[in-house]
Amino acid sequence: MQLPFSIGSVEHFVLVFIRITAALAVLPVFGRRAIPSSIKAALGVALALLIAPSVPQHQMPMTGTIADYLLLGLNETLCGALIGFAGQFLFYAVEICGRILGLQSGLSIVSSIDPNSEAQSDVLTQIYDMLAVLVFLSIDGHLMMLETLRASFDSVAIGAVSLDGKLADWSVTQAGLVLARGVQLAAPMMVTLLLSDVALGILTRVAPTMNVFVLGFPLKIGITLLFAALTTGTIAQIFATQSGQFMQGMPDFLQLLSGS
Repeated sequence: MQLPFSIGSVEHFVLVFIRITAALAVLPVFGRRAIPSSIKAALGVALALLIAPSVPQHQMPMTGTIADYLLLGLNETLCGALIGFAGQFLFYAVEICGRILGLQSGLSIVSSIDPNSEAQSDVLTQIYDMLAVLVFLSIDGHLMMLETLRASFDSVAIGAVSLDGKLADWSVTQAGLVLARGVQLAAPMMVTLLLSDVALGILTRVAPTMNVFVLGFPLKIGITLLFAALTTGTIAQIFATQSGQFMQGMPDFLQLLSGS
Protein backbone atom coordinates (compact mmCIF):
# COMPACT_ATOMS: atom_id res chain seq x y z
CA MET A 1 0.00 0.00 0.00
CA GLN A 2 1.43 3.36 -1.02
CA LEU A 3 0.90 6.23 1.39
CA PRO A 4 -0.24 9.60 -0.02
CA PHE A 5 2.63 11.27 1.83
CA SER A 6 6.21 10.44 2.69
CA ILE A 7 7.87 10.20 6.07
CA GLY A 8 10.08 13.12 5.06
CA SER A 9 7.09 15.36 4.42
CA VAL A 10 5.67 14.51 7.85
CA GLU A 11 9.00 15.33 9.52
CA HIS A 12 9.11 18.57 7.54
CA PHE A 13 5.57 19.54 8.62
CA VAL A 14 6.29 18.78 12.28
CA LEU A 15 9.36 21.03 12.30
CA VAL A 16 7.39 23.88 10.73
CA PHE A 17 4.63 23.31 13.29
CA ILE A 18 7.14 23.39 16.16
CA ARG A 19 8.54 26.79 15.14
CA ILE A 20 5.07 28.27 14.66
CA THR A 21 3.70 26.90 17.94
CA ALA A 22 6.74 28.06 19.93
CA ALA A 23 6.30 31.55 18.50
CA LEU A 24 2.55 31.64 19.16
CA ALA A 25 3.17 30.69 22.80
CA VAL A 26 5.23 33.87 23.32
CA LEU A 27 4.11 36.39 20.68
CA PRO A 28 2.13 39.45 21.82
CA VAL A 29 -1.65 38.92 21.85
CA PHE A 30 -1.36 35.28 20.70
CA GLY A 31 0.65 34.24 23.75
CA ARG A 32 -1.70 35.68 26.36
CA ARG A 33 -2.86 33.26 29.04
CA ALA A 34 -6.49 34.19 28.38
CA ILE A 35 -6.28 32.26 25.10
CA PRO A 36 -6.68 28.50 25.77
CA SER A 37 -3.78 26.25 24.81
CA SER A 38 -6.10 24.21 22.60
CA ILE A 39 -6.87 27.32 20.52
CA LYS A 40 -3.16 28.09 20.17
CA ALA A 41 -2.46 24.50 19.10
CA ALA A 42 -5.29 24.56 16.55
CA LEU A 43 -4.04 27.87 15.16
CA GLY A 44 -0.53 26.42 14.98
CA VAL A 45 -1.76 23.42 12.97
CA ALA A 46 -3.73 25.67 10.61
CA LEU A 47 -0.77 27.99 10.02
CA ALA A 48 1.59 25.05 9.56
CA LEU A 49 -0.73 23.56 6.93
CA LEU A 50 -0.69 26.89 5.08
CA ILE A 51 3.02 27.64 5.42
CA ALA A 52 4.66 24.19 5.16
CA PRO A 53 4.00 23.73 1.40
CA SER A 54 5.88 26.97 0.66
CA VAL A 55 8.95 25.89 2.68
CA PRO A 56 11.29 23.81 0.49
CA GLN A 57 11.99 20.41 1.99
CA HIS A 58 15.59 20.57 0.82
CA GLN A 59 16.12 23.26 3.49
CA MET A 60 15.81 20.57 6.15
CA PRO A 61 19.14 18.96 7.06
CA MET A 62 19.41 15.20 6.74
CA THR A 63 18.48 13.45 9.98
CA GLY A 64 20.10 10.07 10.40
CA THR A 65 18.94 9.36 13.93
CA ILE A 66 16.16 10.31 16.31
CA ALA A 67 18.67 12.37 18.29
CA ASP A 68 19.43 14.47 15.19
CA TYR A 69 15.73 15.08 14.65
CA LEU A 70 15.23 16.04 18.29
CA LEU A 71 18.06 18.56 17.98
CA LEU A 72 16.32 20.04 14.94
CA GLY A 73 13.12 20.25 16.98
CA LEU A 74 14.95 22.09 19.78
CA ASN A 75 16.48 24.42 17.19
CA GLU A 76 13.05 25.27 15.79
CA THR A 77 11.65 25.75 19.30
CA LEU A 78 14.46 28.21 20.02
CA CYS A 79 13.84 30.04 16.74
CA GLY A 80 10.11 30.43 17.39
CA ALA A 81 10.63 31.48 21.00
CA LEU A 82 13.18 34.14 20.00
CA ILE A 83 10.77 35.59 17.44
CA GLY A 84 8.07 35.69 20.11
CA PHE A 85 10.31 37.33 22.70
CA ALA A 86 11.41 39.92 20.13
CA GLY A 87 7.77 40.88 19.61
CA GLN A 88 7.28 41.23 23.36
CA PHE A 89 9.83 44.06 23.50
CA LEU A 90 7.14 46.36 22.16
CA PHE A 91 4.74 45.65 25.04
CA TYR A 92 7.44 45.88 27.70
CA ALA A 93 7.53 49.64 27.00
CA VAL A 94 3.85 49.94 27.92
CA GLU A 95 4.44 47.98 31.12
CA ILE A 96 7.32 50.28 32.07
CA CYS A 97 5.10 53.30 31.41
CA GLY A 98 2.34 51.94 33.66
CA ARG A 99 4.73 51.02 36.46
CA ILE A 100 6.42 54.43 36.42
CA LEU A 101 3.10 56.23 36.67
CA GLY A 102 1.82 53.78 39.27
CA LEU A 103 4.82 54.48 41.50
CA GLN A 104 4.61 58.26 41.07
CA SER A 105 0.87 58.49 41.65
CA GLY A 106 0.65 55.98 44.50
CA LEU A 107 -1.60 53.59 42.58
CA SER A 108 1.06 50.90 42.89
CA ILE A 109 -0.11 50.42 46.49
CA VAL A 110 -3.35 48.97 45.13
CA SER A 111 -2.28 45.96 43.08
CA SER A 112 -3.88 42.75 41.90
CA ILE A 113 -2.89 39.64 40.01
CA ASP A 114 -2.37 40.33 36.32
CA PRO A 115 -4.11 37.42 34.53
CA ASN A 116 -1.57 37.58 31.69
CA SER A 117 1.69 37.47 33.66
CA GLU A 118 0.20 36.00 36.87
CA ALA A 119 2.22 38.55 38.85
CA GLN A 120 1.31 41.51 41.03
CA SER A 121 0.50 44.54 38.89
CA ASP A 122 -1.15 47.87 39.60
CA VAL A 123 -4.42 48.87 37.99
CA LEU A 124 -2.91 51.53 35.73
CA THR A 125 -0.42 49.06 34.23
CA GLN A 126 -3.23 46.63 33.42
CA ILE A 127 -5.31 49.40 31.82
CA TYR A 128 -2.42 50.47 29.61
CA ASP A 129 -1.73 46.85 28.72
CA MET A 130 -5.32 46.40 27.51
CA LEU A 131 -5.08 49.69 25.61
CA ALA A 132 -1.88 48.51 23.90
CA VAL A 133 -3.55 45.24 22.85
CA LEU A 134 -6.50 47.12 21.33
CA VAL A 135 -4.22 49.53 19.47
CA PHE A 136 -2.05 46.65 18.26
CA LEU A 137 -5.09 44.86 16.87
CA SER A 138 -6.46 48.05 15.29
CA ILE A 139 -3.27 48.59 13.24
CA ASP A 140 -3.24 44.91 12.19
CA GLY A 141 -0.16 44.28 14.32
CA HIS A 142 -1.21 40.67 14.84
CA LEU A 143 -1.26 40.15 11.07
CA MET A 144 2.16 41.77 10.74
CA MET A 145 3.46 39.38 13.42
CA LEU A 146 2.09 36.40 11.51
CA GLU A 147 3.70 37.71 8.32
CA THR A 148 7.00 38.02 10.19
CA LEU A 149 6.61 34.43 11.34
CA ARG A 150 5.99 33.29 7.76
CA ALA A 151 8.93 35.33 6.48
CA SER A 152 11.18 33.67 9.06
CA PHE A 153 11.18 30.50 6.95
CA ASP A 154 12.57 32.53 4.03
CA SER A 155 15.30 34.14 6.13
CA VAL A 156 16.12 31.34 8.58
CA ALA A 157 16.20 27.84 7.11
CA ILE A 158 15.05 24.92 9.24
CA GLY A 159 17.76 24.05 11.74
CA ALA A 160 19.87 27.08 10.80
CA VAL A 161 19.41 29.41 13.79
CA SER A 162 22.63 31.26 14.58
CA LEU A 163 23.34 32.74 18.00
CA ASP A 164 26.21 35.20 17.84
CA GLY A 165 27.32 38.53 19.22
CA LYS A 166 25.22 40.53 16.76
CA LEU A 167 22.03 39.05 18.21
CA ALA A 168 23.19 39.95 21.72
CA ASP A 169 23.96 43.50 20.58
CA TRP A 170 20.47 43.75 19.07
CA SER A 171 18.91 42.60 22.35
CA VAL A 172 20.85 45.17 24.37
CA THR A 173 19.89 47.91 21.91
CA GLN A 174 16.23 46.94 22.10
CA ALA A 175 16.35 46.90 25.91
CA GLY A 176 17.54 50.51 25.83
CA LEU A 177 14.83 51.44 23.32
CA VAL A 178 12.20 49.78 25.51
CA LEU A 179 13.16 52.02 28.42
CA ALA A 180 13.18 55.08 26.15
CA ARG A 181 9.75 54.21 24.71
CA GLY A 182 8.33 53.64 28.19
CA VAL A 183 9.58 57.02 29.41
CA GLN A 184 8.27 58.66 26.22
CA LEU A 185 4.80 57.28 26.89
CA ALA A 186 4.88 58.32 30.54
CA ALA A 187 6.60 61.70 30.08
CA PRO A 188 3.49 63.97 29.88
CA MET A 189 1.99 62.58 33.07
CA MET A 190 5.38 62.49 34.82
CA VAL A 191 5.74 66.25 34.24
CA THR A 192 2.18 66.86 35.48
CA LEU A 193 2.78 64.87 38.67
CA LEU A 194 6.08 66.69 39.21
CA LEU A 195 4.28 70.04 38.96
CA SER A 196 1.68 68.81 41.46
CA ASP A 197 4.50 67.90 43.88
CA VAL A 198 5.96 71.39 43.47
CA ALA A 199 2.55 72.94 44.12
CA LEU A 200 2.11 70.83 47.26
CA GLY A 201 5.59 71.87 48.42
CA ILE A 202 4.69 75.54 48.00
CA LEU A 203 1.40 74.93 49.83
CA THR A 204 3.34 73.39 52.72
CA ARG A 205 5.43 76.53 53.08
CA VAL A 206 2.35 78.77 52.91
CA ALA A 207 0.26 76.71 55.34
CA PRO A 208 2.63 74.64 57.55
CA THR A 209 -0.22 73.30 59.67
CA MET A 210 -1.94 71.65 56.70
CA ASN A 211 -1.58 67.87 56.46
CA VAL A 212 -0.12 67.64 52.96
CA PHE A 213 0.01 63.85 52.99
CA VAL A 214 -3.74 63.54 53.53
CA LEU A 215 -4.38 66.13 50.81
CA GLY A 216 -1.66 65.08 48.37
CA PHE A 217 -2.35 61.36 48.16
CA PRO A 218 -5.92 61.54 46.79
CA LEU A 219 -5.00 64.64 44.76
CA LYS A 220 -2.22 62.83 42.87
CA ILE A 221 -4.44 59.82 42.24
CA GLY A 222 -7.21 62.09 40.94
CA ILE A 223 -4.78 63.98 38.68
CA THR A 224 -3.38 60.69 37.37
CA LEU A 225 -6.79 59.26 36.50
CA LEU A 226 -7.96 62.52 34.93
CA PHE A 227 -4.79 62.96 32.91
CA ALA A 228 -4.85 59.29 31.87
CA ALA A 229 -8.36 59.75 30.51
CA LEU A 230 -7.40 62.93 28.65
CA THR A 231 -4.20 61.51 27.12
CA THR A 232 -5.45 58.05 26.17
CA GLY A 233 -5.74 59.02 22.51
CA THR A 234 -2.25 60.55 22.45
CA ILE A 235 -0.68 57.52 24.12
CA ALA A 236 -2.49 55.22 21.71
CA GLN A 237 -1.18 57.24 18.76
CA ILE A 238 2.39 57.17 20.10
CA PHE A 239 2.18 53.42 20.67
CA ALA A 240 0.82 52.88 17.16
CA THR A 241 3.77 54.83 15.72
CA GLN A 242 6.23 52.87 17.86
CA SER A 243 4.61 49.60 16.76
CA GLY A 244 4.98 50.48 13.08
CA GLN A 245 8.62 51.43 13.52
CA PHE A 246 9.32 48.25 15.48
CA MET A 247 7.69 45.96 12.91
CA GLN A 248 9.74 47.59 10.13
CA GLY A 249 12.88 46.41 11.94
CA MET A 250 11.79 42.78 12.29
CA PRO A 251 13.33 41.70 8.92
CA ASP A 252 16.71 42.84 10.25
CA PHE A 253 16.16 40.69 13.34
CA LEU A 254 15.41 37.66 11.15
CA GLN A 255 18.66 38.27 9.27
CA LEU A 256 20.50 38.23 12.60
CA LEU A 257 18.86 34.90 13.46
CA SER A 258 20.19 33.46 10.22
CA GLY A 259 23.70 34.64 11.05
CA SER A 260 23.98 37.00 8.09
